[in-house]
Amino acid sequence: MLTHSTRAGLNPAPTLSRLTLCLLLTSLITGCGAGVEEVPKGTVKGTVKLDGKPLSGARVNFTSGTAGAGAYADLQQDGTYAISDPIPAGDYKVYLSSPGLGDAPPDESGNQELKDALKGVPEKHQSDQSTDLQTVIKEGENTFDIDLKP
Repeated sequence: MLTHSTRAGLNPAPTLSRLTLCLLLTSLITGCGAGVEEVPKGTVKGTVKLDGKPLSGARVNFTSGTAGAGAYADLQQDGTYAISDPIPAGDYKVYLSSPGLGDAPPDESGNQELKDALKGVPEKHQSDQSTDLQTVIKEGENTFDIDLKP
């Protein structure tokens, strides 16, 4: 049998009220984050061709000023790519780069394979500053195919 002892002259009710108040405040604070709206996100896949033939060895980059995000994927041998991690929905500029170089052009000491990755790709499509390739990523799955002309 459990018994509750109190010291003479002390009432357990104020302690219970403080405990109730603490629990109420904790639940209010925890519940405050529930109203935060999540940004819609999507994935994107596609094929990149150069003069009708699959381009491989390059990297396709997506940058967005409106969504404040970016993502990239390396092209496979058949020219396909997939960005499977969802990115925020919005307007994106698309450009190509050599894998591992980002925006930096391959220099004379660079790997020949990296230099060849962009062979034939128009220079304007090798920078987010000059590219005219654009797409809108919507919530869910998206496909963006590119057919470049040298």
